[in-house]
Amino acid sequence: MSSLAELMLDHSSQMMLAVDPASLRILLVNRPVTGTLGYSRDQLAEMCITDIESSLQDVFYWEDVHNGQYQEIEEQEGLYRCADESMMSVMKSVRVVTHEGAPLILVSARDTRNELQMEDALEQTLSQLRATLESTGNGILVIDWQGRITNMNRLASNMWGIPDELLRERDDAAILEFIASRVTDGELCRTRLRATVDSADSEDLYRLADGRVFECRSHPQYMGERIVGRVFAYSDITERTLAEEALRESRDRLEDRVRERTAELERANATLQGEKRHQETLIRKLEAAQNQLLQSEKMASIGQLAAGVAHEINNPVGFVNSNLGTLQRYSEDLLRLLAAYEGAEDSLNAAQQADIARMKEDIDAAYLREDIGDLLKESLEGLQRVRRIVQDLKDFSHVGKGERELANLEAGLESTLNVVWHELKYKADVVKEYSGLPELECIPSQLNQVFMNLLVNAAHAIETHGRITLRTGFDDEVVWVEVEDTGKGIPPEHLSRIFEPFFTTKDVGKGTGLGLSLSYGIVKRHQGHIEVRSEPGKGAVFRVVLPRHPAAETESLA
Repeated sequence: MSSLAELMLDHSSQMMLAVDPASLRILLVNRPVTGTLGYSRDQLAEMCITDIESSLQDVFYWEDVHNGQYQEIEEQEGLYRCADESMMSVMKSVRVVTHEGAPLILVSARDTRNELQMEDALEQTLSQLRATLESTGNGILVIDWQGRITNMNRLASNMWGIPDELLRERDDAAILEFIASRVTDGELCRTRLRATVDSADSEDLYRLADGRVFECRSHPQYMGERIVGRVFAYSDITERTLAEEALRESRDRLEDRVRERTAELERANATLQGEKRHQETLIRKLEAAQNQLLQSEKMASIGQLAAGVAHEINNPVGFVNSNLGTLQRYSEDLLRLLAAYEGAEDSLNAAQQADIARMKEDIDAAYLREDIGDLLKESLEGLQRVRRIVQDLKDFSHVGKGERELANLEAGLESTLNVVWHELKYKADVVKEYSGLPELECIPSQLNQVFMNLLVNAAHAIETHGRITLRTGFDDEVVWVEVEDTGKGIPPEHLSRIFEPFFTTKDVGKGTGLGLSLSYGIVKRHQGHIEVRSEPGKGAVFRVVLPRHPAAETESLA
């Protein structure tokens, strides 16, 4: 090779290697090869190309070359073994040339380690920039000096409500016009969006046609000393603007409103704290009851206790009610007598009339006459409410009725709903869609237990506040009762296990996993079944289906 050609090769920025395709020996290298890989020219003269290119794909390639199958390569990544046994990432190309009538393989390669590092650093920087744009609390829009949108985060497109078709079409002019059309002062917005090479910062307030208010701050984007675009940051300050306007309008009454609001919050907080303590107490009681619930006969004991309490309450309620009725009649008689005495006051002397007047004033006779009737009426109404609660307890328990009997399931559902109302009233609105079920031969107390478990579970499935719907229906063969909630639903993988004893998705200590298992057993003993439909996040529906004409019993339901 001439000294001029060798000089040119040595001053090339890439490594150049000439390889004999028959022996794969390295015939010639330029200076960057020795300087980059660390081999001397003498070492390289004794080496084959496969001593440097040792990856599996390279071995296969050079084996093909050795067998006479030449193939040129354009920009392929590879690994070169250095003299210190380290591996270097390279980008190589292979050419087949003819020298003195024989083929010669010419390999050119460049070290890409710095390029990869720079690419990784650039990718990391771009990733950080994208993450920063998406995580910022402002809607960001970047426009270059030619009026093209170079970047826009998701918050900006959501704030402006830009249609998906415009975003997909990447029609920048249409997008910018859509933004300007939503502002009441559209010309100001258009002027700002066009002034992409203005060196001054800007701050504007945009009122949108839908009533929202956006604050827009923009800043020029520099590349060195040259302005290449503009960055717009949008903040939705609607609430703040409305609050400021309301503040200006009601400044004179602010202190009174703050005091009223504070008092309301304190009362609400006190109520919530009371309810929280009440709920905690109820939860502790429920946990204690659940831990003791080893068999379905537990509800029979609870029913007996409820009926006993109802009976014990009924006795004093009865005579108190009777006594209040008698007291009401006595009061009316005494008031008539008092009216008669008042009619005779004119016949008394002045001193007696003065004494009676003072006595009336001391006891406030006019108020007593007006209030005594209201007090007796309210007391009688309260006793009637107690009697209704007692009757619901008796209807729910059906103590002493362990045998089948004709019963109205909707009435049982109502009595059960009253018993567990404290679990439901703060969690859900109850909607009733009754169809007027015919009476069914069953053991009412056991089915009431099933209804109670389903209602309590529905309330527990609702995290904040929702709706529980009670439906009934029937045909010639069956009757059914549905309990539907708008809670968090049941995951598909749990649907097949919810009736297993002791299986529960509640937190540790929050449930025993026996409620649905016992309910399933009760319904099965009534020759019925329970159907479940649920979709996570959209609630669940439990349907209890019972035959209207059950077959002859083969085992006791008690």
